Amino acid sequence: MLKTSEVPSELKKLNSLFFSFQYKYDLYSLYDDFLTIVICCLARQTEEKLYLETIAKYTKAELSVFANMFGELFCMYADAKKFGHWIDPLGTYYEALASGSKKSAFGQFFTPKSICTLMAGFVIDADAWGKTINEPCSGSGRMILASNQIAKNNYYVAQDLDAICCKMTAINMAFHEIRGEVHCMDTLRMTTPRISYSINYDFYKHKTPLILLKRP
Repeated sequence: MLKTSEVPSELKKLNSLFFSFQYKYDLYSLYDDFLTIVICCLARQTEEKLYLETIAKYTKAELSVFANMFGELFCMYADAKKFGHWIDPLGTYYEALASGSKKSAFGQFFTPKSICTLMAGFVIDADAWGKTINEPCSGSGRMILASNQIAKNNYYVAQDLDAICCKMTAINMAFHEIRGEVHCMDTLRMTTPRISYSINYDFYKHKTPLILLKRP
């Protein structure tokens, strides 16, 4: 388990649940599977095949742990919404895992929240509404979250080469009630996306987070 000093207080329960798997699985793959499960849960039963493929290697007890992790994550987003804050629990925890791992797969560190808020204040007009805004290297989506805090109801198009980053961005956008799309692709070369996510396209109808997958 990560040292207490390496994990923010609000993520300690999530960390305890994550490490209850007792090193039976590779941590990077475990985290990736958790993100996939969350996305499938937000896909309104359109990704049952992917969900069943992802959970196939886990026991019933381990799936219960994933359910508790999802519940903990849901509560964190709900608390942030109640107080009008934006949060990035997924990116923050991923960084904590990266700092405590020697695996090369963990290679992402993201712009600090305070810097994202500052930069968003420079580039986003508080009166902006209905604009399409591009984030070509989204990481965990922090710049989008910070921008949405300044001006709501804009549409974001995000890209990142890293599949885990795209999943974190999609989940963050969904729970922060942001509409947009996320593409796993090389933005510099403008390659065909390996997979894309449509976020909250009908949020005005259902008022619930939605992620739909689009494959080439």
